[in-house]
Amino acid sequence: MAELPLFFFCKCVKITFIMSDNSYTPFSISPNPNSLYLTDSLRAVVNKSKFTIDKKQGLTCILGDIGLGKSTLLRFLHSDYSAREDTVTTLIPTPAFPSPFAMLKSICMDFKLEPERSFQKQQEALETFLQEKFVENKNVVIFIDEAQNINNKQLELIRSLLNYETNTHKLIQIVLSGQLELKDRLSDKRNKAVASRVSTYSILSPLTLEETKEMISHRCRFENINNPFTDESVEKIYQVSGGVPRSVLKICAFAYHVKELEGLDDITPEFIEISEPEVLIPEKPNKTDIRERTNKKTLSKTPIAKTAKRGK
Repeated sequence: MAELPLFFFCKCVKITFIMSDNSYTPFSISPNPNSLYLTDSLRAVVNKSKFTIDKKQGLTCILGDIGLGKSTLLRFLHSDYSAREDTVTTLIPTPAFPSPFAMLKSICMDFKLEPERSFQKQQEALETFLQEKFVENKNVVIFIDEAQNINNKQLELIRSLLNYETNTHKLIQIVLSGQLELKDRLSDKRNKAVASRVSTYSILSPLTLEETKEMISHRCRFENINNPFTDESVEKIYQVSGGVPRSVLKICAFAYHVKELEGLDDITPEFIEISEPEVLIPEKPNKTDIRERTNKKTLSKTPIAKTAKRGK
């Protein structure tokens, strides 16, 4: 029998390690574009964003409150376009740049351009790059997450980038994804010039009850597990989460963990009642709430606490 190479065993060990990782949860809140459940409203956002990108109209904005899935949706779009041969992309997850020059230099380095010593030289290098890609019939797209953190000077840089254009098309497309403060910033008179260049706006909204059910079912199918949530428990999840996807997943993750510890098959509304105060912070916590949440007698009644005691 022929001997197997060492790297084969290394790969097997690595795969086994990943599969047995205790940190795994089928309801992770990390922005994984592969597990995204596309509701009708999210499909509309995708289509509007693709209109701006594909038609080379320059700038599109995806806005929404915390936890509605902006980052996941942005990565979904980035994943789609980065896989295309006719598109050159970069993703900026957190635009924490000390200056517009630092932002411009970072963008250029993402496109494999050499850093220049002056702002003007860096602009010229990027312009030459964009012209070359236009000749090659390639679209250049920048995806920027957490765009509410972009200051007015950096928004002015974005405006100047959108000036690279032909008579019919923008040479660079930019997708801004951010919290609703971004809309307020764009409404500022000082940013009127860049606001006027926004081709399409999209504002995300919470899930409906039916969409919440479908998202949980979709995540279970994606993770290849049986759906343990009863209809009553899903209704309870929707009630306490308000249809905010991140809150839904946080509750599901904790409830699923408790179910696994207890060795049960179904997740009932009681599991949701246990999970909700453990993962969601009350909007206006009072002294009574805090005292109850930290009371050992209260916590000791939960299945997860009982299981921990049995394990001692």
